[in-house]
Amino acid sequence: MNTDFVAPPRPKQKAKVENKKPKKKKNSWLIWAIALTAMAGTFKEYVIERSDGSYELKPERQEKLEKALEDLDEAEQYALVAKKNAYYPCFNCGDEKEVYLYMGEVWKYGFTTKKNRYSDPDLIKRNLRYVPQYIGTLVDCMKEERRKIYNYPLLPENLKRSFKLPRPPGNKQDN
Repeated sequence: MNTDFVAPPRPKQKAKVENKKPKKKKNSWLIWAIALTAMAGTFKEYVIERSDGSYELKPERQEKLEKALEDLDEAEQYALVAKKNAYYPCFNCGDEKEVYLYMGEVWKYGFTTKKNRYSDPDLIKRNLRYVPQYIGTLVDCMKEERRKIYNYPLLPENLKRSFKLPRPPGNKQDN
């Protein structure tokens, strides 16, 4: 018998903690299945049966598909910029809830496949101007948006502030 090998100590077992969450009802999956089925639509709502027994998409479903695919090819990356020198809401300023922006400074970067992402009254009310910056596929616009958000800390408008921001004031996160 070899006595050179010493087994490592056993890890201490954690004390069992009672799960205080109430148990789910056994039939909750059934409620979810019914809800999802109702939202999904039925097979016959989406297809037409041909005389030979095969199927094709209904015209309105085919149009919806074509529009969805077109949207992926025709996206836009934009900036929302300050329309006047004023205080604007800031999601990245810690305890401060607003930041002072000069006219033309970036408040938010984004991308969209919608032609009218923001309404004029909404932009007017918020003193912002919509500026398209890049047009391309959805993926290309997403990449462009991320480049601009990630590089925002290096923009001269941000570097001149005493309190520098990690991203534009209107972008809550990096993506």
